[in-house]
Amino acid sequence: MKEAHLVEPLDVDKLSVHRYPFFKDAYVIDLQLDVEPDYIWQIFFEQEMKTALHLWERKIVIVGRTLKLITTPTKIGEKIEWLRKVIEKTNQRVREYNAAREEIKEGEKSIDEEALKTIKEELRWQLSRR
Repeated sequence: MKEAHLVEPLDVDKLSVHRYPFFKDAYVIDLQLDVEPDYIWQIFFEQEMKTALHLWERKIVIVGRTLKLITTPTKIGEKIEWLRKVIEKTNQRVREYNAAREEIKEGEKSIDEEALKTIKEELRWQLSRR
């Protein structure tokens, strides 16, 4: 599974910012990711967001490769830094997930090799009796 990162550096003049129609004083800032995150990355991301403080003043929706930060116009810099931390924690979980999957694969290989060795020994023994 791939990690996802914000496309850096953020170019303020190229960012899409528009009003959020459902809340007075709320805006949507579109931030681009370098890849479209898969569903497992998105699950980890949602879990990390829910554990973060101050979630009530910001919301993030993932649409393709775009993170839509829905927020008030105050302390935007802090919110972007918060988002970077959430993304890094998400990517750390992805690395852990990938390592665990690799460990399982290696364990399956050793089991397969052990089974193959046992089968071959049994065949040798059976065939030598003829």
